[in-house]
Amino acid sequence: MEEHLRIIPIHRSLVRPQLIMGCERFLFLMLCMVVTLLAGPGGLMTRNYANIFMAGALFFAGRAMLTNMAKTDAQMSDVFKRSAQYRNEYPASGTAGYRNLPKARRWR
Repeated sequence: MEEHLRIIPIHRSLVRPQLIMGCERFLFLMLCMVVTLLAGPGGLMTRNYANIFMAGALFFAGRAMLTNMAKTDAQMSDVFKRSAQYRNEYPASGTAGYRNLPKARRWR
């Protein structure tokens, strides 16, 4: 009797990163919120055209930066948050006996 391996397909839509216009979704929505607040109440309603120009420049520069960031790693903000959270746990040094290393917290 011949054994067959069970094959379970992993659909691309389940593992594809959630991007909007090539940017991470959360960061892009935060950028849009800041631009809207800068251009709306601070620009259009008060007829302050400098704020409108600044909001447009911020949108295009921010979108270009977020697109490049997503091309490098589509979950870079999550990786950064996690590395900042564990910064005190894992000191960035490869020397085992170095005296001035911060003490890592250990389970006891």
